[in-house]
Amino acid sequence: MNYEVTIGIPVYRAAGYIEHTMESALNQTFPFIEYLVIDDCGDDGSMDIVKQFVDNHPRGRHIRVLKHDHNCGIGMARNRLLSEARGKYIFFLDSDDLIEIDAIENMVSYAHEYGFEVIYGSWERVDDVNHSSSQKSIYPYRELMRPDELAHYVFENYSTFRISVCNCLMLISFLRSSQMRFIDSFYWEDLAFTYEMATKVSKALLLPNITYHYICRPNSLSHYQDRDQLQKDEILSNVDTINYLKGKCNQLINKSYLPFLCSNLEKNSFYIVCHILGNYKRISPHVTTCELHQILYHPLCLSEIIKFRNKKIENLLFWFLGVMPIIIVIPIVFLWGKLKKII
Repeated sequence: MNYEVTIGIPVYRAAGYIEHTMESALNQTFPFIEYLVIDDCGDDGSMDIVKQFVDNHPRGRHIRVLKHDHNCGIGMARNRLLSEARGKYIFFLDSDDLIEIDAIENMVSYAHEYGFEVIYGSWERVDDVNHSSSQKSIYPYRELMRPDELAHYVFENYSTFRISVCNCLMLISFLRSSQMRFIDSFYWEDLAFTYEMATKVSKALLLPNITYHYICRPNSLSHYQDRDQLQKDEILSNVDTINYLKGKCNQLINKSYLPFLCSNLEKNSFYIVCHILGNYKRISPHVTTCELHQILYHPLCLSEIIKFRNKKIENLLFWFLGVMPIIIVIPIVFLWGKLKKII
């Protein structure tokens, strides 16, 4: 079969969720789908459940399973999906999430008609940790048809745009020609991919239809901070991702969205430092004051920030935090974090 879409599902320790995830994928109304599952060596019985679908489901012959030799992490699993996918488009689905029955059909219909490189659907967040009320994020219907238009929207609407590679239909030829790959990290690899991809997209679409249900579950990588003790290297892995994106900023000097991008990255750095200060006793080994100071550095020099037409004051404040003596910076960040109720 000539597949129009590859639904890529990395699987790692999702035994309590993978059955419903596979059902939501296999029940899609759109017919021409390849289901590409990456076995990332979770050894909890997840793949036994997947095998039952391969053997017994009417669409089982369209499920292809690839096994890693060892646990490589979500980023490397998605890179393999990008390399191995046979569809014209790819849709990433996490192994504990759900999609609406007509999600792929809706997105493909728009892709066919307008030739979008990326289509984003709206989403719902379901809290399986604290069992609080679900939250919905509904995008406006919006066609972004010019270079840099998506990047400007993503970085300017940081608080409402979900940073995830799930729930978007992406043209594989575009991803491959743009050399889009995930960084080798267990944390925030999707933020790096989403931000970098936004700078390369020329034609994108936002849909108000809820197509994806993000299940917030206990013990997932995104909720490692709920543990009694935190590992320093896990936190610094998030820092590495932010630093990767900061390293790209000098290549975007003339882009109108750069002030918003820098502001977002500096906010993330600030939140990380606040998180460290608020959980100092739980982190092992301790993060040094020198390391805290390095997290706050701004990717641009003062003369470049002064030229900003947007977010100038905000970026200047963050720049000064990165260059002031650490003995002054830590109390300022602590008080600022307290005022914002981050600490």
